[in-house]
Amino acid sequence: METTTNLDLTCGLLGTQVPVKSGQITWKDGHTTILPAVYDDFAINVAAVDIPMITFIAQFPSSTPESTYVHHLTNVDLQSDTILDVVGEALSQNKPVVIRGVDHKDLGSQFTAGDLDEHFGISPNRAVCIHDLKARSNDHTMPTIPGTVASFCNSILDPTKIQCVLDLRLAHVSLPESLSKLDHGLVHGWNETMYDCPISSDVHPENFTVKGWGLLHHAGIYTGAHYDAEGTLTWIRMEVGVKYWVVFKPKTKHNNRLHLQQFACRLVDFDDQNLEWYREHCDIEVITLYAGDLLILPPGTVHAVYTPVASFATGGHFYHYGCMHLSELARYIDSDVGNSTTNQNLDHALETLRRMVIAIPRLSPRIMLFERSLLSICIMATKGEEYRAKGGSKHSVLDRETAQPSAEVSNAIFKKSVFAWASNRQGCTAEGIDKIYAIVVY
Repeated sequence: METTTNLDLTCGLLGTQVPVKSGQITWKDGHTTILPAVYDDFAINVAAVDIPMITFIAQFPSSTPESTYVHHLTNVDLQSDTILDVVGEALSQNKPVVIRGVDHKDLGSQFTAGDLDEHFGISPNRAVCIHDLKARSNDHTMPTIPGTVASFCNSILDPTKIQCVLDLRLAHVSLPESLSKLDHGLVHGWNETMYDCPISSDVHPENFTVKGWGLLHHAGIYTGAHYDAEGTLTWIRMEVGVKYWVVFKPKTKHNNRLHLQQFACRLVDFDDQNLEWYREHCDIEVITLYAGDLLILPPGTVHAVYTPVASFATGGHFYHYGCMHLSELARYIDSDVGNSTTNQNLDHALETLRRMVIAIPRLSPRIMLFERSLLSICIMATKGEEYRAKGGSKHSVLDRETAQPSAEVSNAIFKKSVFAWASNRQGCTAEGIDKIYAIVVY
């Protein structure tokens, strides 16, 4: 099912994994998939609420190497000495990067709990929170049920259930070796600051556990439009199955923060009675991911996902110096509406960002730093409380041993930028500071 030559993704599903009378839809790229169907005791399809959005996004073109908005590469490109620069530049320009055919565990078209145990170290007995569509229909505030990896995998062949497991912690999985140094938060922020700023306070484990996770899905799961929390970049590698990763880009006002916030909120609160608004304001591309395809999303990328067949993917979150202007914008929006536009709360951002600032004076000259991103990370490091996500923990923005040294580096960078600006324009230092802030907040 994961091959590009087989366009019928319903084969073998009807009556075994999904109800026989499940609806079907043909996507713009020619694939035919099932529509979600799971019935309650009154024979009502409780997954029908997702069908209007799936029907809508299925009308949009599949992303190709000619795309204006998505940068396409292949596994061959990973051998290039410039691959980090190529990928970093695309991401800094707010372009998702898709890489076809990367090395992965070839498990065929199906997976079992035994496969996950043998190849990924995931115990069948691991306790997990299972998102269940029937549970969601009964109470949208309590969409999960307890279970194990084994119980989830066994229920793949139960047509009365549609389930998924999100955020399956896999701290040991990582990007391909040639891309591993993209994680500037870990490679530079944490690795290179232990001498200048030893750890003396409690460090939230999410600084490290978000580096790797897994996603388990039954056929027919739709994840609505959202963007990932705390201004992180996100990478995803398909291990088994197929996913439609749908990215939404605003057509206009790319530098208007209020518009971008409203844009994200409008997508999250999808209204199938106002489809013309989405066509008028959004450029939409469908990135079809098969086993062995890897996708990297820049910070703040609004996306939705449809999983038409049972699938397993690995992925993780990270930070990159070249994308700090995008991280700042996403976290700025988080601080106002983060409780409704993201699908996860994270508590690790500030410590990692501050260590990235502390690392700047000792960075290798090979690491390119650009003014807008540089000022963005400094502002986030010095204004922690202002960037706390709405509904986020106050503990996540407490000042620790990184507060003072990151402030010292940030202030030095601010002053240098002020003097550089003032030397070319008439104005006082205060005006220069306002100008620097304006560079970051448009």
